[in-house]
Amino acid sequence: METQFVSGMIDEWCRRLYDWEIEEVRAMQTIIDQNGPKRELQSGLMWNNKEMASYPTNGIFSTLYESLTPPIPKSIASVVWQKYIPPRAQLTVWLAYKEKLKTGDFLVEKGIISPQNAGCPFCRTELETNSHILFTCRFAWSTWMEMLKWWNLAAPLHKSFSDFSLQWLGLISERKYKDIWLLSLGCVIWSLWYERNKIKFENKIVSLENFVMSLKLRIGTWAKEMMGYSGCAPNVIFNADSFILRP
Repeated sequence: METQFVSGMIDEWCRRLYDWEIEEVRAMQTIIDQNGPKRELQSGLMWNNKEMASYPTNGIFSTLYESLTPPIPKSIASVVWQKYIPPRAQLTVWLAYKEKLKTGDFLVEKGIISPQNAGCPFCRTELETNSHILFTCRFAWSTWMEMLKWWNLAAPLHKSFSDFSLQWLGLISERKYKDIWLLSLGCVIWSLWYERNKIKFENKIVSLENFVMSLKLRIGTWAKEMMGYSGCAPNVIFNADSFILRP
């Protein structure tokens, strides 16, 4: 019966599952079978082997947070789940932190593509990895340098997500610019991944100059929509119809 149910779950997906996905479905079904309802037990709320009168939301959240492997430092959590970027960008930043973006090396490991097709779509010379596509690729690195120059800043940048994020947060000292500075980090990460997909699946030709310009406009749009911001960087004004650099 259990085998038939698992087979039914696998057959009902809108596409054929890969072998590793089938293993995940079977593992999920095993967990469901081991934790099903039991007629001989009375229904009720339990938490940490104690009966509860109401749902212990705070306790569950704390336990789940502490059980994450590895745990997310709160300083990094503020980067990953920042409230001023759209949910689609939050998810991309989360996957980037976990190094779970579907990059070339990941797809090769899962047997989905061959190593010959796993190159970086920006530079076309290196293997596409999480850190490469977001930080060390010439295109990505140049993008971050343009962002720093936009804010009249200069700094050598780290290559890992956690180190890079902590360094980025420390580059701006003025409190009134902290939120927009954090937003720009999430926007750049999402935009690099979005542009990468455009190249991969739509054969888009991208130039650094056009990409950086669209990135600045996107930062301004997100800031206005999510924060009600009118002035973003110290030397930049955004309005509905134009993008104006102050002299």
